[in-house]
Amino acid sequence: MFEFIKIITLRATYECQEEGSLPSYLGSTIRGILGHCIRDFFCENQGEKCFRCRKKETCLYVRCFSNTGKEAGAVNPYALYVHGAGRERWKKGDQCIFDLTLFGTGTEQAEIYLDALQAAELKGWGASRLAFRLIQVSDPESGKIIYTGGKSWICNLVSRPLQITGRNVSYANLLFDTPLRIVSGKHLFEKLSFEMLIQFLIRRISLLTLAYTDYQLEWDKEELLEQARKVKTVDEYWREIPFTRYSMNQEKGKLELPSREGWILYEGDLTDFVPILEAGKYLRIGKGATIGFGHYEVFYDK
Repeated sequence: MFEFIKIITLRATYECQEEGSLPSYLGSTIRGILGHCIRDFFCENQGEKCFRCRKKETCLYVRCFSNTGKEAGAVNPYALYVHGAGRERWKKGDQCIFDLTLFGTGTEQAEIYLDALQAAELKGWGASRLAFRLIQVSDPESGKIIYTGGKSWICNLVSRPLQITGRNVSYANLLFDTPLRIVSGKHLFEKLSFEMLIQFLIRRISLLTLAYTDYQLEWDKEELLEQARKVKTVDEYWREIPFTRYSMNQEKGKLELPSREGWILYEGDLTDFVPILEAGKYLRIGKGATIGFGHYEVFYDK
């Protein structure tokens, strides 16, 4: 159903070179480091904010990393997922592993992201500026090496269509292992009805399709939402996650991003929704996908 979306995941493995502290959730830190690297590559007006810059239409930094918003909104062609979140104290030899997943036309700039991953080991990480060494970049889908030991295999930097297999199911259990920010009317969700889940998933898929593919996505959103209303929530659990990240666009330099983590079990005629749920595993849901938010796994009864 979503083969028109090209996708590639770069799995980066870094090794800590010294002892120190980092935030327990590293998605924002890693995004900031990669952003600085790509901006160093291409930005000609470092003191100017992107949305004001006269060169934003042709800037590769804007295109690859910081879309200032057009008709598709300010969506970007990538998402992060940090493995093993929660560690704050780091020792020499500890590994940091994260996935950088590129979508649509973002996959055509994969070499730029690879260059940024290499440049990131020259940056200090976090407020304490910890040193990290890049050990490897690989494609977890193919199992092939893309970079290691100072050598790159660009021939392995190949995107694939987002192919999804359908299945007939009546139960779906979604486990959100990174913060989830679904905000409606400036209010963070408290419960996640299946209708709300599908509404936000199809919105994100539609925006990414418009911004980063040439495909005209046609589906009956009203009919999908009508079917989604019939799906019941069997059980759910959420805990609030207070999250603050640095932002140069905020007066105090910090941006509050309250979110939730948890799980939810749905029951009903879910067969037609499986492709959307599966696509969401890659494309994410809600706000903050570029810092790793909205990642989930889904499990079915059949």
